[in-house]
Amino acid sequence: MSQTKKVSGAYTIAATGGTTVDSALTVTGNLTITGTTTTVETTNTEITDRQIVLNKGESGAGVTGVYSGIEVERGSVDNAWLVFDESTDTFRISYDGGSTFTTIATSSGGSSIANVVEDTTPQLGGNLDMNSNDITGTGNIDITGSITSDSNVVLTDASQPSSISGASILYAAATTGGGSGVHFVDGSTTGELVSKTKAIVFGLIF
Repeated sequence: MSQTKKVSGAYTIAATGGTTVDSALTVTGNLTITGTTTTVETTNTEITDRQIVLNKGESGAGVTGVYSGIEVERGSVDNAWLVFDESTDTFRISYDGGSTFTTIATSSGGSSIANVVEDTTPQLGGNLDMNSNDITGTGNIDITGSITSDSNVVLTDASQPSSISGASILYAAATTGGGSGVHFVDGSTTGELVSKTKAIVFGLIF
């Protein structure tokens, strides 16, 4: 049977052994909990709010406790953290209970990594779209598959590179008789690729 109890003013339940509600509880006003720990033992928690405020009531210039975020219980292994780190001003992830961290975004830039060098083992999950930009820098690019180009492959002048075991290296330099300006290093063998015009001339001569 449904019952309604109207109370004028504050209504306090002083239960020394705790209070149990064994059916649905609806609160039409605001619910304020002033204890130190709130435990929710449900299978799924659904929240309509679009934004959750953590570290509410902070009076300092930043997070006084350094970290603010979410910790995931992982049983017999170290917990995972997704937190804002006040000491580095970044959002970070930890897979070992906060012993070490990986930065996932800066508070100012918002990018996952500021430079590729921050990821020592980068991997692509699909094709790389350069969006009309260039890949520049120094060093080697090792490719085990094929290179397909719908445009020009441009080689800029460079000094002869050191040989790499099991690889043939192409580089551009001043022509030395082959007429192409495209040189190669293949183990202990070096030389210049012969252009079509030079090949015809050599064929007529020899």
